[in-house]
Amino acid sequence: MSLLLEAPPGRHFAQFHREPDSLVESVFAFLEAGLRRGNSVLVIAAPAQVERLFERLAASKLHPKSLANSGQLAVLHADRILEQFLEHGLPEWADFRSVLGPMLSRLQPFGRGIRIYSELANTLWNGGHTDAAVRLEDFWNALGAAYAFALYCGYTMDTQCEHSYERPLEELGRTHSEILGTPEDEQFGAALDRASKEIFGIALTQMAGVTRQDGARRFPSGQRTMLWVKRNLPMSTTQLVEKARQYFRLNGGNGAA
Repeated sequence: MSLLLEAPPGRHFAQFHREPDSLVESVFAFLEAGLRRGNSVLVIAAPAQVERLFERLAASKLHPKSLANSGQLAVLHADRILEQFLEHGLPEWADFRSVLGPMLSRLQPFGRGIRIYSELANTLWNGGHTDAAVRLEDFWNALGAAYAFALYCGYTMDTQCEHSYERPLEELGRTHSEILGTPEDEQFGAALDRASKEIFGIALTQMAGVTRQDGARRFPSGQRTMLWVKRNLPMSTTQLVEKARQYFRLNGGNGAA
């Protein structure tokens, strides 16, 4: 949570949420902290998500319309923005820079640093365009060389499902400075340990924790374990996940023994 609140310039982090409501709460914490500190804020999300976030801000006595009128807050709708720089299904750097660069230049004079919340890559990822999503995250890193901002990328993804690990998740790790965990990640990590001790006689988070894969090291322990198992024990993935999910549900979302 501290990185969500502090969000120093130059950090590009992501977080995976199984439920949209928990994502909204994390994004709200990121936006509220920034607005109260005088940061300029850019939100790139679907209209329905923007509406939910604005309702939370308004309930906290932060008025989105007034903030937008002052220039401190700006909003872009993810689908419309993607249309402006996708070509043959892939983002193009020149178009991406021409769309986002001017917006960031306008925000710079109005705040004490810039915070960006983006669901652009999530939109591509959930549409099955994983290569495009990874390429887009690389573009954000390139843009960060010209503009000082903290970027939070929100993803909706069931990290307790083995199919999520069939996609190039480690590439997402490579493109971010951190992949933030959630309380549910920690609980599922404990459930994975309990399941792996039963099946293999060892807590696999200990083995996955020393992985030499740079991208994987950026993930929370439970996700890192799943990546390790998928790569090293692929035939055991289904059995491990099923057992871990049983423990997770048995303990009401708390995987500890």
